[in-house]
Amino acid sequence: MNVKIKEYELPHADSGPYGITSGRDGALWFTQHKTNRIGRMTIKGKVEHFNIPTINAGALSIISTTQGDIWFTENKANKIGKLTITGEIMEYVLPNPDSAPFGITEGHHGDIWFTEMNGNRIGRILPSGETIEYDLPHPASYPSFIVAGSDHALWFTLNQSNQIGRITVNGKITEYPIPTKNAEPHGIAVGSDHALWFAEECNKLGRLSFVQNP
Repeated sequence: MNVKIKEYELPHADSGPYGITSGRDGALWFTQHKTNRIGRMTIKGKVEHFNIPTINAGALSIISTTQGDIWFTENKANKIGKLTITGEIMEYVLPNPDSAPFGITEGHHGDIWFTEMNGNRIGRILPSGETIEYDLPHPASYPSFIVAGSDHALWFTLNQSNQIGRITVNGKITEYPIPTKNAEPHGIAVGSDHALWFAEECNKLGRLSFVQNP
């Protein structure tokens, strides 16, 4: 395998790029939490920036939806941001202060799901703009990343309670313990085998498979 890595210098020094996603427009979209911007780069390296209205928002995770909108978490501002295909940025203030939103994903029906690290909740923004929050069973479980599963539920990592969580569209939460103690799970993804794969900071990758009840 011949591998070639090319790096693209961003216009603003120390901009703090963090999350990145591939947009429906064929470009790459990324958060810049230090310069408080959302960036867009074409595959030829052309860059443009969109300023986040809230100062020091702490933009971290970012996704592109099936509709082409860009959504991102504002970890410090306690908001969820949306950059529309027309270039307008909208912000949704979370109901509870200091929730520290982090992971974000698109649900199966166009709704947006996200984790609240400090709030110990899973959040959901409906297409109408209404925000719904679901409290997690264990305190200080530190929900991190979240993904839409093949079973039409949402799956997420619980970094401090050492579990993988599942929440249905009706808000029913189930938690599954990880065999290794203090595994500190972070990222999570759906594999081609429809299982949930997740990264453990303890130097392991985990796989959670399931058989749906008839």
